[in-house]
Amino acid sequence: MTVAAAWLVSFVGFGVATIWGVFQDAYASQSSSSFRNVSVLKLGFVGGCAMGFGFSFGPLSNVLVLKFGIRAPIALGILLIVISFELASISHKYWELFLSQGILFGLINHRLGISLSWIPSIALPSQWFKKRRSLASGIASSGTSIGAVVLSPVCQVLIDRTSVQWALRFLGFLALIVGILATLLVRQRGVAEKHIQYRIFDLSVLRIPGFALYLAFCFLQFFGFVTPLFFIPSYCTVIGLSATTASGVLSVTTALNAVGRIIAGFMADRVGPLNVLIVLYVLTGLMCIFIWLFANSVGVMMAFGILWGLFSGPYWPLAVPTTAKIVGMEKLGSAVAIQFLMNIIPPIFAVPIGSRLIAETAAMYQIPEESGKAYRFLIIWCALVPILAATLLVPVRLRFSKRLWVKV
Repeated sequence: MTVAAAWLVSFVGFGVATIWGVFQDAYASQSSSSFRNVSVLKLGFVGGCAMGFGFSFGPLSNVLVLKFGIRAPIALGILLIVISFELASISHKYWELFLSQGILFGLINHRLGISLSWIPSIALPSQWFKKRRSLASGIASSGTSIGAVVLSPVCQVLIDRTSVQWALRFLGFLALIVGILATLLVRQRGVAEKHIQYRIFDLSVLRIPGFALYLAFCFLQFFGFVTPLFFIPSYCTVIGLSATTASGVLSVTTALNAVGRIIAGFMADRVGPLNVLIVLYVLTGLMCIFIWLFANSVGVMMAFGILWGLFSGPYWPLAVPTTAKIVGMEKLGSAVAIQFLMNIIPPIFAVPIGSRLIAETAAMYQIPEESGKAYRFLIIWCALVPILAATLLVPVRLRFSKRLWVKV
């Protein structure tokens, strides 16, 4: 029941956040949209804020868990998610959209809601499972990818048949129903309440050997995760694929990411989370270099989407088990909150950095930005970041054992 509750929160929280592209396309293309004259960069910044600020109130959730138990922050977070969607549905000017679906949707409402609901819930499986802890976390976090796969076409149909506003209202109603169910299902283990610390900021965890390097890994891996998700659809269109095909490639990528998270959890229970993270993030980078860099057809892009989707998401199911491995269960609550603060900046600046790389590459080769070659250094960036992130984990892994074939 606890895994089901965490899955539901992931589904309605981060699952909804990852389909921003559906709304961005509607804002930019619909004749009735008030934001048709807003640049793609500005619209992308709204989506980046909505995703990035989601982790900033994680420490606050620790205080609420300590004072009121696990249900209170989850229930409050879900309520704020609902309010955020309703506020976003009545925005007509860019600054209103930025404040509602960007800042409020991100920091105060939607992503405060995620900080209050998702961060406490995603740590729950680690309290209940020891032998299958990573697999339980993998199943719980797969709700994010499943949410994106299911809600993306549903919202697209609602936008086409009604309006963006009604699609947002639908998400608000859905969040309310799913949130109530998740709140009723969630349970916190009594022993965990006694032994897991929920301080707003316990900076003593930074002195634990290996944790600082792990935080740097968390920062870099998110750049390597969100940048391809933001740019895969546009790359598909510049190489001549239709918007529908581009959406299909992204859907396949997201669906396989859900499968990959469960597989990563299964593997981590057998060989250790640090071993899995290092290997899969190296493979993620190599997929960008050897497949995406040379992709010029729907078949190659589908192959890239399948493989990249399988390899690129181990951080989410293994974040809490890896943190528990490094800092111990006693300081897990505080460490997880600090850890997720590392994920604020990457999604906010992923689009500006990626767009700049495309523009500079196009200027260097004197080619249009709407060409596959203009994405060359963006793709190389997407390859190097996860490989560098994996490299940072090597000293952390060696701290536990210098033997190669050891579960760590």
